[in-house]
Amino acid sequence: MTKEELIKEIESQEFPKNWRKGQSIFNYIDSVYGIARNIQFEARVDCFYNDNNIDKFLDKAVELINHGN
Repeated sequence: MTKEELIKEIESQEFPKNWRKGQSIFNYIDSVYGIARNIQFEARVDCFYNDNNIDKFLDKAVELINHGN
């Protein structure tokens, strides 16, 4: 999977209006792939609380999806 494919997959979903973009991405990755906490705690990249980390979070998510943890 490419980062662009993952972004399209996430963008095709609907999220609660009160969720920030990073929060939506984090929750989606966690519910579908179960790797958000690994990225948050092991790689120390957190987009749930900080939207500035979305790009790095997605990079790490693609890496784990494609190659495991």
